Amino acid sequence: MRRMNVMSSCGPLLAFLGVLYFSLKAFYGLGAPSFGDESGHMLGGLAIAKGDVLYRDYIDAHGPLIFILSWSVGLFADFRHAYLMRLVPILCTIGTAVAVFYSPVLQKNSARFLAVGIWLAAMAAQWTVQAFNMDSYWTVGGDLLGCVTALVALPLLLGEDIGRWQARCGGACLALLPLTAYSFAPTVVLMGLSVLAVRRPGYGKAVPHLLAGGGVAIGVCLFWMLLYGDLGGMIAYHFIANQFYYAPYIDVGPGPLARSLIPSFQQAALVQSLATICFYCGGILLFAASRHRLAVLLFLGAVLMTQVRGAMGFQDGTFVMGALTLCVLMVIRIAQSRETIGVLIAALFCIMFVTGLRQATSSPYAMNHEQQREVGFHPIRENTDVGFVKVIQKYSAPKERILVIPYNPDVYIYAGRLSMRKYHEYLPWEADYARHPWFGYKRDLCVDLSADLPPVIYFDDYRVWGRWSATDYMPCVLKVLAHDYQRDPVEKSVYIRRDRLDRDIIKTGNPALQSQNTQ
Repeated sequence: MRRMNVMSSCGPLLAFLGVLYFSLKAFYGLGAPSFGDESGHMLGGLAIAKGDVLYRDYIDAHGPLIFILSWSVGLFADFRHAYLMRLVPILCTIGTAVAVFYSPVLQKNSARFLAVGIWLAAMAAQWTVQAFNMDSYWTVGGDLLGCVTALVALPLLLGEDIGRWQARCGGACLALLPLTAYSFAPTVVLMGLSVLAVRRPGYGKAVPHLLAGGGVAIGVCLFWMLLYGDLGGMIAYHFIANQFYYAPYIDVGPGPLARSLIPSFQQAALVQSLATICFYCGGILLFAASRHRLAVLLFLGAVLMTQVRGAMGFQDGTFVMGALTLCVLMVIRIAQSRETIGVLIAALFCIMFVTGLRQATSSPYAMNHEQQREVGFHPIRENTDVGFVKVIQKYSAPKERILVIPYNPDVYIYAGRLSMRKYHEYLPWEADYARHPWFGYKRDLCVDLSADLPPVIYFDDYRVWGRWSATDYMPCVLKVLAHDYQRDPVEKSVYIRRDRLDRDIIKTGNPALQSQNTQ
């Protein structure tokens, strides 16, 4: 009887444990605390499923892909089951794990099991710590980058043949990256140049399939946008507003990028530090194993461009996943001919992530492991037990829209109400855009609020990023609140339109209350 080698027996076991560990973390992630950006995506998915047009009725600064995916879940979810939107990152990450398993970089099934096992274990270890569990663009972008890396980039650079379906899937993922966030466009350009820089017989056969996959993906998204979105609005509110009005408020460039690539043992930087180490190790191994040095440099530059913001928190998710995929595939590829060493490296890799990240603080809320456990399991959904929700639901009908400012999309979900058309928030850079709109795509709360007053406004008078108060960038809104609304004596963040305080008006259904802020 042929004796099984070490990797053949340990690989499937590690893959099973990785799947189990990821499944547990994914389930727990359904009930982990929410975050504003994610809640905005959930709200957008529900709004579009109820008839709103993206970038016209529901306007957000993020790319269309996350809303396409959230809308897909919103077709069978509602405010009471908003947490189901977190199926988006779970399914996308499972897809990337499949791509890792079927990567042409690995020749043995035992190595494939080993690779997918440690990849899932590492992802599970940072799942809630780095907000990969959230319905947001950084996880989707990371999954797309991971698929391109596993199915196309590394195989080309290492001289492996790429199958048709692998090339088509890789091309589709590459084409979808800039639809996740326009800031990923440089990554797509560098990745394309990396493919073109590879010079070897027969490699050109994969290019038509790459283009076919990318073309189909773009075509499907374009068709969806024609039905449910506004292409001009996407340019105005995703590209123009971000590039020229939001960018000055954040630190972007070589300096932040360089600082983020210096490993640190601080709890808040552990995830990024491990990603940086993975990037260095994977990059060195790839550079040593590939004959296409220029193409390798372009590829590594493409991965780095996803981290141009230099983020140490959840915004680095795409870079983290790209670096992890690069490192796992390169390490297992080299170790697949040395079974015992491969298994030992895989075990050390898992231990490093699973035990090391227990000391990390979660990116969105700066909570340590014990604090996260104490918070418990609380899926985000409509919650009628919250005080401000009771007031909002008392003075607004289920099909009426409300306004929450400056920014707290959770309120809409808790209250089970859609946002005022064009506004689910209003922040300083959006007020800047309002003064200089792009080609008629006007969005000025000072004008639109006075023209159509929602029945309830939730106003939390905090300083955005600790610097800008409402009086600095939207004093007009404060005037409207003072003139047309009355503050609830108990829930002081809730402002009720004065005519709604007369219950007789609500009971008689006065037609004067009907406005565009009705579904």
